[in-house]
Amino acid sequence: MTKPYIIGLEFGTWNSEVWFSGEDSAETAEKWNEAVGSLKSVGDSCTNPNDFIVAACEHFEKYGFTRIQR
Repeated sequence: MTKPYIIGLEFGTWNSEVWFSGEDSAETAEKWNEAVGSLKSVGDSCTNPNDFIVAACEHFEKYGFTRIQR
């Protein structure tokens, strides 16, 4: 079974709530926390919000999460 994982992304004055889907398990929740914890390094290499949203989604996909639209 899957569940939504939601994060508020911010870059400068831009912000957006982004939803991802992942397994509903303790292991996946741990992966989510790791992905969130290491997200700052993703933003360090971005120059604008568009770059950041693409890089952030790729970052979470590497951890096994799929972006969903709500």
